Amino acid sequence: MMSSKPSLQPGDVFVVEGSMGLVSAAIRAAERFWSADNEAHHGHAGIITDISGGTLEALWTVRQGHLSRYSGQLILIARPTATIFSGASINPVVVKMALDAIAAEHLGRIYPVWRLPLHLVPPLAKYCHLGRWLVCSELVAKYLVYIAARCEPYTGVNPDTLADEWVRWKNFEILYQGEWP
Repeated sequence: MMSSKPSLQPGDVFVVEGSMGLVSAAIRAAERFWSADNEAHHGHAGIITDISGGTLEALWTVRQGHLSRYSGQLILIARPTATIFSGASINPVVVKMALDAIAAEHLGRIYPVWRLPLHLVPPLAKYCHLGRWLVCSELVAKYLVYIAARCEPYTGVNPDTLADEWVRWKNFEILYQGEWP
């Protein structure tokens, strides 16, 4: 467990327990059922947009937020450091372009509650989509595809899958893991 807040950069990503009580618990239970490691601690995901902890997240709509919202919750913050294909360093210009593209495509869109049941059987969520409405973890996965830190598909991805990738893959640096102050 890390005790001090990390130095954040635009393009860092996070997963967190989730603040919707029973809904977040149900999401984690479904993730645990499908998880290869039988663990799932995170029910929500987002993208960090600035050094002060500003975020872009799919909540009831895709909107800007702040990490302070998750005070007291279990959180994992990671930084994509290299592309998955060549291992080249992630370019800050590409990060900026990807953040702008994700915001332009999704900011203000409603949260696709109707897609949540598809995530109970992950292949359904992977293949049954229009691409316009994404749950929180799919939005983060799409951003990671845009910066080449992850391969497609981004649909059907859940917060537990993202957390497992960030911890295990060599192209991510874990900046913080533990209870957010």
